[in-house]
Amino acid sequence: MDMRGDTRNRILVTSLLLFNEHGEPHTSTNDIADELDISPGNLHYHFRKKSMLVDALLEEFRADARRVLAPPEAEEVTIDDFWMFLHLLLECTASYRFLFRDLESLAESYPSVGRSLGHFAKGLAAMFELYLRGLSANGLLGMSEDDSPIAARNLAVIALFSDRFDTLTGKTGSADDSALRIAGSILNALKPFAAASGSAYINDLAAHYDV
Repeated sequence: MDMRGDTRNRILVTSLLLFNEHGEPHTSTNDIADELDISPGNLHYHFRKKSMLVDALLEEFRADARRVLAPPEAEEVTIDDFWMFLHLLLECTASYRFLFRDLESLAESYPSVGRSLGHFAKGLAAMFELYLRGLSANGLLGMSEDDSPIAARNLAVIALFSDRFDTLTGKTGSADDSALRIAGSILNALKPFAAASGSAYINDLAAHYDV
């Protein structure tokens, strides 16, 4: 999202920052106006209700999600391809982390959020499965056809919800710390399936993400 733009873009950027920091249920339109040092009337000129802000941010998320869920272009999938996909994914989910942190309350208040995140979760599991099958076909993983969909679902759960588990268990930190932990967890989950040709590289990558 362009942070420079006009007043409308400034409102969206500030809303996203405050939603991510405090949660959407705990952020009012007056809070957003105060942060921007504009009048509530100016904000309401662009977004009459908070639901319009959520809808606009959800549309931004959908656009970023489509890029994340684009299939790999290379015919032979490498560990570097998977690593790049993982970084794009975690960058996207960190940028819109309020969606996942407040999922239940948002889905109840804004059904479109629940539908969009449901589609994203299914697409993400399918993408993980595509990469796992590609890495196995390339001799970098030793994963069976039956194991691929199960492992892909587990990786999608780690990617989307391990931050909430860390919060419940008292393991806090910055958004960057959380992304590093998630990346490390996903790479470590691949270790038991690593073939001899990919084992050393996967181990080296995973070691970089210990937080």
